[in-house]
Amino acid sequence: MQSTRGIATASKNTIQGTKEKKKDLRVVLFGIIGVFNTLFDLVLYVIFNNLTGSIIIANIIATTAAIIGSYILNSRYTFKFKKWTPKSFVLFVVVTIFGLWVMQTGIIYALTPIINHLLKNTWPPANSFGHIVKTVLPKLIATGVTFIWNFMWYNKVIFKNDTNSEEEAIRAAEL
Repeated sequence: MQSTRGIATASKNTIQGTKEKKKDLRVVLFGIIGVFNTLFDLVLYVIFNNLTGSIIIANIIATTAAIIGSYILNSRYTFKFKKWTPKSFVLFVVVTIFGLWVMQTGIIYALTPIINHLLKNTWPPANSFGHIVKTVLPKLIATGVTFIWNFMWYNKVIFKNDTNSEEEAIRAAEL
């Protein structure tokens, strides 16, 4: 009897260890894909900010392109989600749009004048590099906030189905 319980405990520990490694890998992959998408987003943001003169329009255009790439890369590689459905895509888009267009745009809108004021007579110099820093710094701060927002929603709600099967395997090992 003791040996059966020992095997079940060992199996449970192995499955939990594997689950933790998968969770860690998800965060790393999410981060790598996020860096790629952020760079893509930033380049488009700077281009469209210069073309339109509007931080809001620039952010909406840049994030639209990044949303499409993010869904494809994260669903396939980060969360190994095999059940692409209209529901998962719509939910992904709603969560992402809220995070990027509402939260991120609001943070950028609030921080841009503050950062411009703080850096007005200090570093960086008043040239094109200084303009880029003053434009990109609020975007980077906003990106950090939405990184956490998006991962929590993607992991716990949108791509949850695959996680449920891992939890069921742990419960089965406990029996």
